[in-house]
Amino acid sequence: MDKIIEMFSDYLAHVRRHSENTLKAYKKDVRKFLTYVGKQVNNIERKDVEEFLKALSKGDITGESPRETTISRYISSLNSFFNYLELSGMISENPMERIKHPRIRRKIPDFLTEDEVSSLIEAFSEENELRQKTAISLLYYAGLRISELCNLRTTDISFIPPFLRVEMGKGRKDRLVPLPDKVIPILKKYIDLENPKIFVFENGKKHVHPSTVFRWLKEGVKRANIKKDVHPHTLRHSYATHLIRKGVNIKVVQELLGHTNLSTTSIYLHVADQEKFDAVKKL
Repeated sequence: MDKIIEMFSDYLAHVRRHSENTLKAYKKDVRKFLTYVGKQVNNIERKDVEEFLKALSKGDITGESPRETTISRYISSLNSFFNYLELSGMISENPMERIKHPRIRRKIPDFLTEDEVSSLIEAFSEENELRQKTAISLLYYAGLRISELCNLRTTDISFIPPFLRVEMGKGRKDRLVPLPDKVIPILKKYIDLENPKIFVFENGKKHVHPSTVFRWLKEGVKRANIKKDVHPHTLRHSYATHLIRKGVNIKVVQELLGHTNLSTTSIYLHVADQEKFDAVKKL
């Protein structure tokens, strides 16, 4: 089992160019599946996959009933695995044929109001907490994922013109994110005073860990007295929602966020539409 999973992992990394997080998730999913069915890969049938997914949905695999998104990820993992086996000639029939993803109800993401964002950023002192203030500011004003923030290098910053270069990975073209005027002074002050060498937010020779940024964010939320469940991605959602509400074209927002598919970005249109429904309720 271990050998075939490692071969699959190499395929994902070097041919499909998946991220490290995707590799870990897919390997874990496939290992659980193979352990459950207890068969050689060339003897696995569609009914084995169906039985596994049924057990998974009942909570027999992980100990709790998973969400539709988790089940969908398992199906994606197994699709990739059996496609690899088929391409490699290790199986003649693919048991994933006609296995469908569950219908996922799209959840409108939580976001902060512009006043809440301002309160959150102002919760950090520019004199004593410049590092924290700059990190939280960039999460919002550049719409960054937390991994993108942590991996941001000093060479990724331009002040003339003001933008960030964000590495997209997976063989995709890096995206350029213009920086709004509000964040430039704080970022420039941080760079001038801290003088980071490689990563913008360093921890020794490495970049700061995402859990550290999350801890900073939680402290800021507490100080700002924001009564919402705020995560780093909440600021990215807020960035997108505020742009849509200000009339920015959805395709522009898609490029700023680095979404491959427009359908991923379109969820923010529903957030803007909800504001209209809430407005007429006041009549």
